[in-house]
Amino acid sequence: EDIIKKILSKAKNLEYSRYPNANSVKLSETVASFWGLNRSNIVIGNGSDELIDYLIKAFSEKGRRIITSVPSFAMYKIYSIINGSNFVQIPLSQSNFSLNEDKVLEEAKKEDSSIVFIAYPNAPTGNYFAEDKIIKIIEESGCLVVVDEAYYEFGEKTFVPLISQYDNLVILRTFSKAYSLASLRVGYLLSNPEIINEVRKVKSPFNVNTFSQLAAQAVFENKEILKDSIEKIIKERERLINRINELPSFKAHPSRTN
Repeated sequence: EDIIKKILSKAKNLEYSRYPNANSVKLSETVASFWGLNRSNIVIGNGSDELIDYLIKAFSEKGRRIITSVPSFAMYKIYSIINGSNFVQIPLSQSNFSLNEDKVLEEAKKEDSSIVFIAYPNAPTGNYFAEDKIIKIIEESGCLVVVDEAYYEFGEKTFVPLISQYDNLVILRTFSKAYSLASLRVGYLLSNPEIINEVRKVKSPFNVNTFSQLAAQAVFENKEILKDSIEKIIKERERLINRINELPSFKAHPSRTN
């Protein structure tokens, strides 16, 4: 309620007749600085869905291959098909949903491959893949590797510190999950300046509306208030897993999402 009041109070003073800031500058600076980065490392998107589309437009041509695991987030496939890419899915282990990094690399090293998408933790299975497997894919694939950390706040493992180490690494984040702004469509992409520049070439000029920028800014600046909600979700998640596992014939796998 406190954050909503802050948002609505500031919303009264918005110039609704004006176009939004084209690069969401204030929000970009706030988010990037929190991660020890700057505006040359970030693009704000109309949800992380839009940023997935931009990455495919910028780094994959029609007929080139995009690789991910299965099951995984549906939008990787949807935007790959829309953009005419060949979409390749590598099945996860049926016993523990682990990533088959050797099979991913086998496909990624083919000449027409362009992007590997890895949800971390994975949706819908809820698990983290082994960090060393992902690093191996980043180092050996020859592709752009997009690590989608949409559920970061529920597990707090991240590849953000490795952005400066690998020139083919992209991190995706969203305000839709822990920050509860799904209806306002705000996400962000973190990477090195070279990749950011390529994404900006295909970005719509006014992709994030002014109210969404304002709301995301208010939430991010007051995210400490949300910690209790996140901790409650995690506590209830574990309680539900434990109770399901008490039932005969059912097994709930561990989750690091919501």
